[in-house]
Amino acid sequence: MSEQKNEIVVGAVGTMKSAYSTHFTKNFNVDGSPSGTDLEAIFNNPQDNIENIVAYSKYCYRKHGIIMRVVNIIRDFGASGHRLNYPTKGKKVQEVIAAFNEQIDLEQLIRDVIFELALTGNVALYDRDGFRIDIYPINQIKVVPLIKNNKQVIAYKVEQQTISLDSFGKDIDAEIEKAYPQEILEAMKHGDEYAVLDENNAYFAKVNASQYEPYGVSVILPAFEDLSHKSLLKEAEKSTANDIIDKILQIKVGDADNKPTKQLLQDYDQLFAGKSGSLRVTTPYYVLMDWIEPKTDIFGADKFIEIDTDILNTLGVSLTLIRGEGGGNYAEGMLNFTGLTRTIEGIRRHIPCIVHDLYRNELKRKGLNPDHAPTLSFEDVVIDPEAKTSLLMELFQNAGLPYKVLYEGCGMDFDSLKLIREDENEQDMDETFKIHSMPFQGQQETEGNEDSEKADEGGAPKKKVSERKSDKTSSNNKQPRTGLKGTNRSK
Repeated sequence: MSEQKNEIVVGAVGTMKSAYSTHFTKNFNVDGSPSGTDLEAIFNNPQDNIENIVAYSKYCYRKHGIIMRVVNIIRDFGASGHRLNYPTKGKKVQEVIAAFNEQIDLEQLIRDVIFELALTGNVALYDRDGFRIDIYPINQIKVVPLIKNNKQVIAYKVEQQTISLDSFGKDIDAEIEKAYPQEILEAMKHGDEYAVLDENNAYFAKVNASQYEPYGVSVILPAFEDLSHKSLLKEAEKSTANDIIDKILQIKVGDADNKPTKQLLQDYDQLFAGKSGSLRVTTPYYVLMDWIEPKTDIFGADKFIEIDTDILNTLGVSLTLIRGEGGGNYAEGMLNFTGLTRTIEGIRRHIPCIVHDLYRNELKRKGLNPDHAPTLSFEDVVIDPEAKTSLLMELFQNAGLPYKVLYEGCGMDFDSLKLIREDENEQDMDETFKIHSMPFQGQQETEGNEDSEKADEGGAPKKKVSERKSDKTSSNNKQPRTGLKGTNRSK
């Protein structure tokens, strides 16, 4: 009897790298930051990596809803509650400024400036002779190490082929070229790389930077590391979800007494090729088939909440403001609110100076005295307007709060209201808008009433003193009341 030799072979092995893991290694670094981003270089030297910081900040704004909410909260709360203070009462100046505010859309301009400063840490503006205020991308701006008239000189990076690369037609292209400021058009004409902008029309502001540093940095820069960590966890969970969809089918063929041949392994390897849906499979007893599934609870919601809390604490924003949830202690909430308030105040402190200079230039163009230009000021940041209004009313009624503080605290223009009120007093508006007489309330005059010229204000009719017959110290049964005069306490 010849000895039979069975060939034992190793099963087929595919790559461990799935489509999603390939996607991750192609688009992300090990720390979870986008491919091509060096977080350590950004933290070590922000000034040389401004373009990367701006790009990553915009990436986080679009990718992470929590960052979008924070930046929008800073913009919305920071842009509210501003007013103009005029040094004189000249109506002509007020009319010119009102028309200018409408022309440039001051409300939206303030929102855009705060948004740029919060997201990128920098903002560059250009006054187009009062018709429009341009805001340029910070990657197009070069800060010149020169100060003129106490203003930072900036240059615009000229793109010589902007029009030719994206043509909209000869006529439209000509109009687009004319839309550039004159300094940029001259630089294009001469082929210069940069166009130095007129310091009388250009404005630049930065936050979170020293005086000697040319650029500011975004308020979300300290959260970059936590954000990349969150991205890493999200990508890992997506990879796990991908493995759940593409499950592994393990087929075991043979045992110690039935060793498989290479051909048998290949046959079973091709058993399900090209098949999908519900299948019926018949196999010998020594063939086992099992699905291999990965664990799905690798992190859980608590880990993501922890990272979100770290991000918000870094940015100085309460979780309640973002999600509308309660919880947390009062001290922590006030610390976060105070941090958010200081962030907003630090961002918008540049706006009054810029707006005041815009007003001065506009008055010059209209032939008026620029010294009569109003100044812009912001009210305190208010998260709960109703609580603030209640406090103002309490102080007004019980602590003698001035009318001006009360009205301005409620977001009203005191000077305008004062003029309206003076006009009402002159026209005796109180008599015009007196309260209507209500029926059945006794408000009409009565005839033959010698004790009073007018009727009672309402309710049950009052009796004359002479008509009162009952003794308040006596009871109805002629017995003295306990504890009143006439009571014999010794008994």
